[in-house]
Amino acid sequence: MNSTYPFDSYTPSGFGATSFAIFVYLSLVAWFVQSLHGKCQPRLLSVFVFVAHLTVFIELVLRATVHNDVLHTTTLYKIRAPLISVPARFILLANYHCLVELRGQKPHRPLDRIIDAVVLVFALSADILLAIANELSLKPNHLYLSFYLRQASAICVLSLALFYYLVWYLAVPHVRRLYVLPLLAISSACVLIEAVYILLTSIPFLFNVLSQKELWFYVGHLVPLAVALCSWSIYHPWRLLPPLERDIPHDSAGKELLPPPSLI
Repeated sequence: MNSTYPFDSYTPSGFGATSFAIFVYLSLVAWFVQSLHGKCQPRLLSVFVFVAHLTVFIELVLRATVHNDVLHTTTLYKIRAPLISVPARFILLANYHCLVELRGQKPHRPLDRIIDAVVLVFALSADILLAIANELSLKPNHLYLSFYLRQASAICVLSLALFYYLVWYLAVPHVRRLYVLPLLAISSACVLIEAVYILLTSIPFLFNVLSQKELWFYVGHLVPLAVALCSWSIYHPWRLLPPLERDIPHDSAGKELLPPPSLI
């Protein structure tokens, strides 16, 4: 067992964290301005992506400004652990909610209820398991139990990331998928990469390997999140989502006569 667990063995790069903090901050400003211009519509999406931006930015500021000895304290760990896990969770929720908005149909259909229940149960289970694992990771006698709970949490998140593609294929008509194809393709792929990385770090042997170099943190966690957030700011949903089904004409066969999707 790595004696530094749950802390990393490397010293964080202040320059790297500052550079990414500036990048995320610019993306946050772009998202915020566009959300205001679009009257924060869709509302939940605006909140989900804003919170994801904000938590990534705060964690990067702490990484860039706080000395390594302070970062490896119990207090800072309890602050930073949620800041690391929350952004990916909110991006995942944004991906799912975008599908609901993309369908453009009346809410509370049976399929919508099933999706909402599955996502909510798995997301809450993952967060509860991870919170317990974080507490146990600070107790030497419960380190292995902490790893087991981390693995269970990571499996829940990875399952949601994979289940997303099934929902994407079954719940959304092909013609509507074209409207936000770049956004959701990039965002869902980034969430999946991050979920795989989190699962790998929940395995003791791989944690020992991945916690030795900060490069793995950037490749598996930070870069995917930054790319996902940037994609949300570039392809803001209020500009790309098609009209509601009730607001557009249909042909004689009942097929939607949607206008062509915008590229950006």
